[in-house]
Amino acid sequence: MTHIPEDTAALAAICRTWATRTPEAACLTYDGVTRNWREVYERSCRVAQGLAGSAPGARERVLYLGRNRPEFFEVLFGASMAGWVSVAANWRLAPPELLFVVNNARPRVLFVSEDLVGKLTPVRDELTTVETVVVIGDETDDYEKWLLCQNPQEPPAVTTDSDPAFMMYTSGTTGVPKAALFDGRAVRATFSAAGVMGVTQKSVLLAALPLFHAAGLNTAIAALAVGAHCVLSADAKPRSVLEVVERHRVTTTMVVPAVLQALQDEDVDHYDLSALDTIAYAGSPMDPDLLRTCLRRFRCKFLQFYGSTETIGITVLPPEDHDLADTDGRLGSAGLPLPEVTVRVVDPLTEKDVAEGVVGEVWAKTPTAMSAYWEAPEETAHVLAPDGFLRTGDAGFLRGGYLHLCDRLKDVIITGGENVYPTEVEHVLSTHPGIAEVAVIGAPSRRWGETVRAVVVRAPAQPSLTEGEVISYAKEYLAGYKSPTVVDFVAQLPRNASGKVLKSKLREP
Repeated sequence: MTHIPEDTAALAAICRTWATRTPEAACLTYDGVTRNWREVYERSCRVAQGLAGSAPGARERVLYLGRNRPEFFEVLFGASMAGWVSVAANWRLAPPELLFVVNNARPRVLFVSEDLVGKLTPVRDELTTVETVVVIGDETDDYEKWLLCQNPQEPPAVTTDSDPAFMMYTSGTTGVPKAALFDGRAVRATFSAAGVMGVTQKSVLLAALPLFHAAGLNTAIAALAVGAHCVLSADAKPRSVLEVVERHRVTTTMVVPAVLQALQDEDVDHYDLSALDTIAYAGSPMDPDLLRTCLRRFRCKFLQFYGSTETIGITVLPPEDHDLADTDGRLGSAGLPLPEVTVRVVDPLTEKDVAEGVVGEVWAKTPTAMSAYWEAPEETAHVLAPDGFLRTGDAGFLRGGYLHLCDRLKDVIITGGENVYPTEVEHVLSTHPGIAEVAVIGAPSRRWGETVRAVVVRAPAQPSLTEGEVISYAKEYLAGYKSPTVVDFVAQLPRNASGKVLKSKLREP
């Protein structure tokens, strides 16, 4: 990987370095328009000057509310130059949820794309700290006018890698979202992901995952850190993804399993995907059968990352372990620890390491981990151990160095004193030809404490699939206590922006 100078903040250094080395090389492409490194650097400098002029000192927050656009990176780089902390809000939030995030982050300046202004309108008067709102891409294009009013020279360096760089909000699947705060050292550590993915200066990365989530943001940062060309897509709709891969000769992309499922349902042979070298995936468990299908259809390398908002990256399942034969059972694992990462599996009660093959809580020590939750010391102390390990809340076990995930600890079902891991039940039920999607949750039971409940999306080929058929199928492959006692049929499963099923929503009834 090309060396990025360490004398200033990592994000600012990315933009400055490549604007100096390859000023005319393609940096960002969006909606048919490509900006080179020189242009992105100059525009980022203007953002930095605009922010620095709006409030004295560093460490103020600037919030971006919008889909994947080049302006996101101009704000990200510009904030780094000015010593400000970037925050990207989930644009799928409802106005009341968005109000919480904005007032929790307390930004001075807010950038919003014109298609999302309507989400701010109902709560605009309740935004307590926002002094300036700049609209991107409308007919008057406030953003472009705002840029032209700023000095195109980079302000004096005011930050280093020890200073906070950006905040990412958790999905909020269990309650109120929390903001994970990352300093420059953690940002710089993410650059190594480029080498793991095989991304170089000659690569073309498609960034289709939302940039307000760890997988989308840090894949793009790693690619830009090595001078790669980053093509931005506002959504991950399968046809859009395939068309962009063909048009721009994309070599690498990152997706979630739900997107892979949609992609493999398309007529892949209709598109020229010959430039595509690597598909990375992350965000939620991958069905091994779906993965085998994708390996056959796409005929490129596959790579799995496991991590969280708080850790970014923990393990990787490399291309060589994506073997269709899978004699070692590695295809269903989360892979091996990334470089400089240590993984432990501990008893959550004693906090002692468990034996190989025994399920416990996954703990990780990684240089990409957050430094803290924003203004939440109690929550920070709950997940960050004194020795630097972070409690992930995931249940799993180690076998031969490979991490195998079972479930979130909070999702484990305890029925009659027995632990049931929903993913095990889901994997079995997903093989039924009449089931398109399934999620398993625990439901209260007077007799057993909890019982297993399956929430099923029927496959179009079997619209009359019954509860009894699902339960009988499960009992062919699972112990009785693991089999569902209740089956609910729904049109679709609720998911967050990263493709994870919102089991909290399923439990609400």
